[in-house]
Amino acid sequence: MARRGYVQLVNGFYDNDKIRDLVRMGRADSVGVYCMALSLCGDRLTDGFVPRRAMLSNIGATPEQVRALVDEGMLEEVEGGWLIHDYTAHNRTKEQVLHARKKSAERVAKHRNESDVTALHRNCNAVTSGQTPEYQNTRTPKKEKEEYSSSFSKEIGVSDFELVREKAHANADIIRNYPNLDLSDAWNAFNSQHYGETRSVSDWTRLWKGWCQRRANMSGIPPSKRHIHTWQCEHVLQALGRDKETATPDQQACQMAKQLNKEENAK
Repeated sequence: MARRGYVQLVNGFYDNDKIRDLVRMGRADSVGVYCMALSLCGDRLTDGFVPRRAMLSNIGATPEQVRALVDEGMLEEVEGGWLIHDYTAHNRTKEQVLHARKKSAERVAKHRNESDVTALHRNCNAVTSGQTPEYQNTRTPKKEKEEYSSSFSKEIGVSDFELVREKAHANADIIRNYPNLDLSDAWNAFNSQHYGETRSVSDWTRLWKGWCQRRANMSGIPPSKRHIHTWQCEHVLQALGRDKETATPDQQACQMAKQLNKEENAK
């Protein structure tokens, strides 16, 4: 099952005075409508606002069910729909959710970068000692490959795509190519545009990269030039534990530069 967000439904909800009043009046069905409205607000990040169309179409509520909730003060009728009373007092706002997602994506990207650096150092040590570097061992255990293939082809929503590692990898590529692009603003627009759609991770990744590229072009943001690794560039020197004073165009440095360029082109 796809991982989604959540809303708060406090223990003892069933014993709340307003809920008990609805049940006594034979309006237990309105309680179900209220719970579905909570779920809709949490899913769409509306800060407690339930559009009229969504209430009547998506939730399937009747005017009588809604009126009972309004009379109990659980809903407030506003222009275009209804507002759940005290929603933001008990649930995260849209701003808080998006901030948490951004921090989560940053942590994933940071972990990915740290793992890449660690692997790079291990590969350098392997080259130095005459062993086979990890990047040449591309065989994947059959079970792991099958599980990854299954999850990669599974269709997910745009909110779930935000949490997968491929999204973090795509972000790193986008930042590298368009460092002046407002990635947070681009994601909010992308998320709104594709809300409710389901696609595979590969499709989402392709769409997201294309979206950012078009957004950068429309904003007049030129792509940055890709860095070409050489035997004396800072990345090779750092990987081999050298500096400008000890840099030499030997086989080890040239091999490392070639490998780094190959990895960049594969992204």
